[in-house]
Amino acid sequence: MMASKKSKRGNARRGTQQTASRQMLSALHQVWLAGLGAAVRTQQGAPKLFDELVAEGARLQAGKQELAEQTVRRIVGDARARFKDALGEAQGRASEALENLEKIFQSRVQQALVQLGIPSADELAALSKRVDVLNTHIEKLGRRAGTTSRTRVSNLPHKAAARLAS
Repeated sequence: MMASKKSKRGNARRGTQQTASRQMLSALHQVWLAGLGAAVRTQQGAPKLFDELVAEGARLQAGKQELAEQTVRRIVGDARARFKDALGEAQGRASEALENLEKIFQSRVQQALVQLGIPSADELAALSKRVDVLNTHIEKLGRRAGTTSRTRVSNLPHKAAARLAS
């Protein structure tokens, strides 16, 4: 009895395997036929299909090209803006450095003039006022004495004015 059960199970398995194999072969045969049908349709409509593919490719390229050009324009615009900002900052720093250098130069020149004993602009202005006051007094004194000074002290050379003032 055991042998008959085993043979029945074996037959059932073989039957299931054969059915699965037939179904698989049938599916493969249908795929093969579908491929042949696609090949025939492609050959029949090849010129039309080719034209459609060319048109679709042209539309795709035009769209992508415009997108690429817009992207490039945006990137270039951003780069220009960043360059302008960086240039402005560099110019500002250069201007500031130049002003600092000018202040340092003026300070050092002023120190050198003081060390040489050369009077500053303020000291020269004060001295000029004193000379004007002295000229006015000399003219008043000259009128009292009856003689007028024809030559003002400020019109004389520096050494001569110093001798008259002392």
